[in-house]
Amino acid sequence: MKYAKSEAKAYCLQHMKNVWAALATPFKPDGELDEKGLRANVRRCIDDLKIDGFFCSGTMGEFWSLLSEERRRVDKIVCEESRGKAQVICHTGSHNIREAVALSKHAQEAGADYVIMMNPVYGAKDDDEMYRYFETIASQIDIGLALFNQPKSGYTLSPALIERLCDIENICCVKNAVPDINHSMEVRRRVGDRIVVSDPSEERWFLSLAYLGQQVHMSSPSPYLYQVPGYLPIREYTDLTRAGKLEEAARKNFELEPLRAVRQKYFTTGPDGRTTAYLKEWTKLLGMAAGEPRPAIVPLTDKQREQFRKDLAATGLLDRVKG
Repeated sequence: MKYAKSEAKAYCLQHMKNVWAALATPFKPDGELDEKGLRANVRRCIDDLKIDGFFCSGTMGEFWSLLSEERRRVDKIVCEESRGKAQVICHTGSHNIREAVALSKHAQEAGADYVIMMNPVYGAKDDDEMYRYFETIASQIDIGLALFNQPKSGYTLSPALIERLCDIENICCVKNAVPDINHSMEVRRRVGDRIVVSDPSEERWFLSLAYLGQQVHMSSPSPYLYQVPGYLPIREYTDLTRAGKLEEAARKNFELEPLRAVRQKYFTTGPDGRTTAYLKEWTKLLGMAAGEPRPAIVPLTDKQREQFRKDLAATGLLDRVKG
């Protein structure tokens, strides 16, 4: 860690920028962690896709299915492969506060730049208990702590509660995964000058970067789902936007609409809601390590796989995959 606890906010504001990816966790055919595949995926994202940072062991990483030892191993591998090339934020959340602290200390030792925690599923049921949860953890760790405001946890942090949490010394960021853009706008109004505020929707990244003052897409799987070596539209429209070439950036941004439609169909409103299963299938079709999701996620049928492949192929992305 390159900063003192008291410097977490300033460091995050200065360094957490551009395009970050939320990594999936690949498994072998027998269901065990595919360490070699994970390393290859990270190197592809850095070397070929020009990704600036990683969110690991999160919802895209099936953290709920990982043993504590596996979460530590994933974090260590991602940190090792990213060192000096990309930043890392490790999801260390748990409804068990002692476990969250232990995972966070391990992530710091492994070389993570920050840790992040989703709202606890159990053990906190109102604003005061949520505040105490994060305050208790933050007081026992030195690394910068980001809030993962994910409504799927069963509880949504209000803009007022996020503002209150910002008074904690090492709270440095919020990944605000609330669908209502007005919620993120209010969070930015209240705390945008104190911590990094990221709306993780890639669909809104161009707008957020160009007009709303957002400095980082932190994070989603889109940077490695929509891009393949030699075709980097997210990287391009991000760089064009930062260079003030908004018309060119807008055209490149619009180019991704067919891919966004596929993701919308299968991830958001999906025919059976199996986001994780389709995420694994998508990455597999692009030549990345994936495997099948662990139970209780239901694997795709052959019919579902074929229809998905046809829809993805129709965007032209698979034609860009080099054998």
